[in-house]
Parts: sequence; C-alpha cells; structure tokens
Amino acid sequence: MKKLLLVIPLVFLLCFTFSCQQGEEVAEEPVVDIAAEEEAIRKLTTDWFADELRRDMEASLSCVAPDAMFQLEGTPTIVGTTAIRTAYEEFFKLPFTDWMMEPRTVVVAASGDLAYDIGSFKMVFEGPEGRTEVPQKSTFIWRKLDGQWKVVVCCFSSDTPPAQTSE
Repeated sequence: MKKLLLVIPLVFLLCFTFSCQQGEEVAEEPVVDIAAEEEAIRKLTTDWFADELRRDMEASLSCVAPDAMFQLEGTPTIVGTTAIRTAYEEFFKLPFTDWMMEPRTVVVAASGDLAYDIGSFKMVFEGPEGRTEVPQKSTFIWRKLDGQWKVVVCCFSSDTPPAQTSE
C-alpha cells in the first residue's frame, strides 16, 4: 500500500510535466490572422485586375509565381513566367476597356500559406456597336512564397458557350 501511495504522486507529477510541455509547444506555434490574409488576397486580386486593365506587363507578372500555371479557355496549359509573358502580350491586344468585378469567395488555409479565390467578372468592350459585357469566371490559387502571396494557378473562362462548328 505504501508503494501505491508513492506511485500516485509520481504519476501526477509526470502527467503535469508532460501537459505543461505540450502547452508550451502549442503556444509557440505562430497564429495566422485568417481575416487579414483574406483581405490581403482580395486586395491583391483587385490590384492584379487593375494592372491588367492598364496593360502593365511587369506589374501583372509580379503577381505570378515563377512556375505558375495558367489554364485559359481554348489554349493548352501555360507554365512559367516566360510563357505567361507571351500570353499576356496577346491578351493585352484585346480591346477591353474595363472589368466589372462581382463578389468573390476567398478562402485561406489555416496554415496561412495557401488560398483560393473564386469569382465572376465581366470584360467590357466598347466599339462601334456600343458597349458589350462578356461574363467570365475565374479561379486563382495563391501561395505564400518568401512571405509574399503569388498566384500559382490561374484558370478563367467565358460563360458564353463556344461557337458550334459545322462538320
């Protein structure tokens, strides 16, 4: 019985010691402000659209990771900044005059280093026939690289069905 009385305090001491160590480990983990990161992604997306509207190549590319992948409607996957630069050169030739942004869904991982941004927008064209708005949708995957958010995947397409081809 004496041995049992000595073992019980020892067990409590061990439990207390390990629970304190576990608590210290949790306290040392960085805390991510998810709301602030979501807001950062929203601003980056808005700024990126503005860079594209101005046809500012360097600013547009600064949002993109070096090994980013773009999946654009009607084209093979475009990988890397050199290929993306070439795609932008063609894209910037389009005569769009504005973007009409719609609310976007932004979700940031609990780790704070990965996020996705999904939404819709309209490309606005002004021409002899007047104003045309072309509905689009997009998905961006953002990743924090060296402390900065960069797009690693960009997908977008038109809501308009592709033209039917006759055989």
